Amino acid sequence: MKKFFYFAALAAALVSFASCGKDDPKKPHRGDDDEPEVQYENPVKVDGEFADWAAIDASKVAVATLAEGRTDTDALTLLKVYCDEYYLNVYIEFDKTKVDPLSPTALPVHVYLNADNSANTGGYGDEFQGADSDWCLEASLLGWDASGTVQSWDPSAFKWWGEVGQDGWLWTEHSVNPDVPEHSDADMWGAVKAGGIAEGAGSVVDGKYEMQITIANLPFELADTFTLGVDIQQNWSSIGWLPNAAQSEENPKGLAPKLTVTKVK
Repeated sequence: MKKFFYFAALAAALVSFASCGKDDPKKPHRGDDDEPEVQYENPVKVDGEFADWAAIDASKVAVATLAEGRTDTDALTLLKVYCDEYYLNVYIEFDKTKVDPLSPTALPVHVYLNADNSANTGGYGDEFQGADSDWCLEASLLGWDASGTVQSWDPSAFKWWGEVGQDGWLWTEHSVNPDVPEHSDADMWGAVKAGGIAEGAGSVVDGKYEMQITIANLPFELADTFTLGVDIQQNWSSIGWLPNAAQSEENPKGLAPKLTVTKVK
């Protein structure tokens, strides 16, 4: 993976530190005129405690688990997604024995979104069937100082710039004009938006982490139904992704379609 994403993630962390906090949406429910307005209550609190996930109606949670028969890239073992009109909540579990908490490239986690739920936009079929991801959110679960310190996941948003249906790491627009300089930290290494999108909490020791994306802070629209995939990396190479499938001669990488998610309203 391109090492310039390191600087984008570092810049995102600085932007996040300086931000005033995420939006505090309210969801009115009106009945008769004499009924009071009920404020929105988020069922997921980002605190590194996960009992609230178990309390959500299971029919409203999209789930992907590690497929049997995988021989590598199997570090990510569980993915849960709950999305409503205001927040996209993502919970992951990973095999802690396959994660280096002192990795010099931290522990990047990417969320790939087919945000418009269309096969006619996006790309990146490297880890999922259907090269239709139009946005990638990237941040690390660990600090970049190789201290093993868990940090809040506050990603940069990268747009797909390749051809529709193309594979490869084409999340940055590359200029063909020799008079235009290459991307740098001055433009957040090509991120459409750096920071102020999400937060996260969890434990590398326990191999559990939750992320909460504020939909209003995304630089794109998120359809009522969309698809999503997640990977986890070390040394800028994926050590696991979900959804996945069993590896075989016909499907050596064990690719599966991304997870279908529908907003709860």
